[in-house]
Amino acid sequence: MKTRLYLTLLAVAVASAQPYKDLEGPTGAVYALAFSSDSRYLLSAGSDRTVRLWHMPHGTQLARLIGPTASVNALGLLPDSAGTVWGASSDGKVYQWRFQEYRKSGPSLRPLRSEALAKRVLKSASIDPWEGLALHPSRPILYAISRGGLLVAWDIEEGWVQTFRDTAGVAYTLLLSPNGKNLYVGSGTGNLIILDAQSLEVQKTLRGHTKGIRGLALSPDGRTLASAGLDGKVMLWTIAEGLRTKTLEKHTDGVRAVAFSPDGRYLASAGKDGLLCLWALPTGRLEKVIDLGVPLWTVSFSPNGQYLVAGGEAALLRLWRIDQLGIRPIQIIAETDSLYAPPTDLQDNIPQCRTAQPHRYAFIIGNEDYRSFQPTFTPAMNVPYALRDAYTFRMYAENVLGVPPLNIVFLQNATAAQTERELEKLLLLIQASRGKAEVFFYYAGHGVPHPQTQESYLLPVDASPTAPDKGGIRLTDLVQKLGGSGAEKVWIILDACFSGGAREESPLAARGIRLRPKPVVLSGPVVFISATSADEEALPYHQARHGLFTYFLLKALKLKGCTHTPIETLLEEAATETTRYSLLLHNKLQRPTWIVSPALSEKILGSPW
Repeated sequence: MKTRLYLTLLAVAVASAQPYKDLEGPTGAVYALAFSSDSRYLLSAGSDRTVRLWHMPHGTQLARLIGPTASVNALGLLPDSAGTVWGASSDGKVYQWRFQEYRKSGPSLRPLRSEALAKRVLKSASIDPWEGLALHPSRPILYAISRGGLLVAWDIEEGWVQTFRDTAGVAYTLLLSPNGKNLYVGSGTGNLIILDAQSLEVQKTLRGHTKGIRGLALSPDGRTLASAGLDGKVMLWTIAEGLRTKTLEKHTDGVRAVAFSPDGRYLASAGKDGLLCLWALPTGRLEKVIDLGVPLWTVSFSPNGQYLVAGGEAALLRLWRIDQLGIRPIQIIAETDSLYAPPTDLQDNIPQCRTAQPHRYAFIIGNEDYRSFQPTFTPAMNVPYALRDAYTFRMYAENVLGVPPLNIVFLQNATAAQTERELEKLLLLIQASRGKAEVFFYYAGHGVPHPQTQESYLLPVDASPTAPDKGGIRLTDLVQKLGGSGAEKVWIILDACFSGGAREESPLAARGIRLRPKPVVLSGPVVFISATSADEEALPYHQARHGLFTYFLLKALKLKGCTHTPIETLLEEAATETTRYSLLLHNKLQRPTWIVSPALSEKILGSPW
């Protein structure tokens, strides 16, 4: 008898120790979630036409916010003491409640206000369901996006309405930047449309997904946008440049929602395949996969970072404590040590210290996304931050080095044919300068040694690492072409390595190949600047989201590039910090090097750029 009782108690204890809690109450699919700013309250909404208020962390249902006659698809919460929340419904209306009134009114709250926006804008009996909703942080403006691609800006106090329609005729989601300046719309075509929030004019269109975008999320620092596509992919974009930096692949069906953790360390994605994926950032490493067994619609982190919630079909509303998920926290460098202070933002407040020099040219390549061009590559074989490095170097080339914008060749994820074609055009421009040209060649991406000859190659995104002589750029050939082009000076700056190592995982390292590359013989007026020595790896600086060497080189230019500091001083400072941080952050040695061709005097490094 005692044994049976002990086993019963043990079974109860095990059941209660499960790392999640199912919140019981919804009677249909859960489409939307929103936390209060203090993480004390959770709001959920879905196909049962009800918004439910939950008390955290126990998941107790406090109230039902009723009124809509169709599903509630999106929620927007204001950070006020009244708990003002808006809901967008498939009945063509938007509704307003104040959930704190449940203390006086009881567990069922009627809306304070509703507005038939769809009927007002369309002026017809047809109803266009609202799919997304956003509230302006400082003005009384509500934005809503309909399934038919209609974006509406409605002044809640004055009543005026402004509209924009996606020409695709289908849209799924809407996001407003925290400063209220930009709107992000997930189109049914797979395009990510960026609009000015005041004029509703299109600022930029980002293309990458092959099917519609169902979910959007902005990183806590406001610099990275995540998009969830019905093509089964999650994509990360830089806000400033509009560049796709990563494609995260695990889902086997459409991804419907994404959410950043408040500290920016993790991204959660929820899909129609029932998978909830947790990705470590900024590496994009898949940390955990949870199969919930039913299609998912939404996911959210609590603002205090302690809880994760997912909602889906079959009334699923599940709550986890983060510390019970077993995910490994990313190491955060101590901010109290000046050595590990937060990195400088290289893209803010770039000094402009030179007028455009008509005979200065820049050829800039950022090769990051090898996976999209070579299916045998794993996502880890991409080069983290190469696009960001190249884009930032372009900004410094224009503002600090004085290269005219028309004299800049900028290639992103360049194929062999693109690289060769643009390089030939550069050589013609150099010849037209009649000996006055000064060229800056910058490359961030994979470098590989030839498996037999050990000669170094730059690797276009479509070139094979095992046969780099077929499509790769032999470094010796590049030096000879630029050195013999008739230019007065050529600076070749490479944030790559040529041993089979890489910033994360290289296509050769994955095959167990690690070689000591042959040294490059310089000819012509060339200064060769490399991020590494011999068989070392070119490492990333994850906190700054740059290659380690590029970060410290551009930081030196930012701080001293306008002060007539000698080039050699800038390089020495960048090299010292690169080596120091490579040991402290990665426990590996990375020593940048530079060589001046015999055709130039060493004194060239004693002058400023």
